[in-house]
Amino acid sequence: MKRILFVALFIFPSLLANAQTFEGLVKDAKTNQPLPYVNVGIIGKSVGTVTDSAGRYKLNLANHDADSLKLSMIGYIAQTYRVSAFVSDAHKTILLQPSVTQLKEVKVNNRKWKEGVLGNTSQSDDSNAGFRDNRLGYEIGTVIKIKKSPTYLKKFNVHISNVSTYPVRLRLNFYSLKKGMPDKLLQNQNIYVDVLAGQKDIHVNLEPYNIFVDDNFFASLEWIENGKGRGLMFTAYLSLFGSGAVISRETSQANWEKVGIAGIAFNVLAEY
Repeated sequence: MKRILFVALFIFPSLLANAQTFEGLVKDAKTNQPLPYVNVGIIGKSVGTVTDSAGRYKLNLANHDADSLKLSMIGYIAQTYRVSAFVSDAHKTILLQPSVTQLKEVKVNNRKWKEGVLGNTSQSDDSNAGFRDNRLGYEIGTVIKIKKSPTYLKKFNVHISNVSTYPVRLRLNFYSLKKGMPDKLLQNQNIYVDVLAGQKDIHVNLEPYNIFVDDNFFASLEWIENGKGRGLMFTAYLSLFGSGAVISRETSQANWEKVGIAGIAFNVLAEY
């Protein structure tokens, strides 16, 4: 009898944990095709994930009945649900409606445009900052200051201070700022970055995305596909008075936080 009771006590928590993990699928409402790399998470909490290449996700929603769950991705209308209603209605498949995004009108005068690099260009391997692990939706970046408005973003660059032994897929994001923190996305397309095993530098051509900024902005990299390795680190530098501090969020839909006094050496080639 004691042995049977012990087995029952061992199995019950395992079954309970599985019951608390919600599995779902996200699709395009018009094409009915699965949507990869959709952000899924509890708003303001470090509970979130990103859909895989087949649009599937798993998320533990235990003890979050009163919180709100948000699903979002560039090019689609975000959806928000109360967790208690979401789970009870068994939303196994979510259909996201494509959004109509108009390109921002940019007024360009007859000034002579100058090309230059904005941000920090350090390539030292002595100090680093970046992804401590490979949590889906983990996002990290820094504020980049402009010199003139408007500024046209041409190329993103960063040096990898410790190379990965496995391929990694990231998403490059640009945000406007509100009170010094990331606010709204500036691009209208996903910018995917594939980092190969052993790769030392990331260079992304931004010209196909037609990104203009009117003020200082936030550039970030987001972990969107699980790799076999853990984490990825970039060159960092001492940030006086916290002016270039690293800003990150642990996973999809979590709050942004400033981390330490070191900056992360993201930079962009730009015209202004």
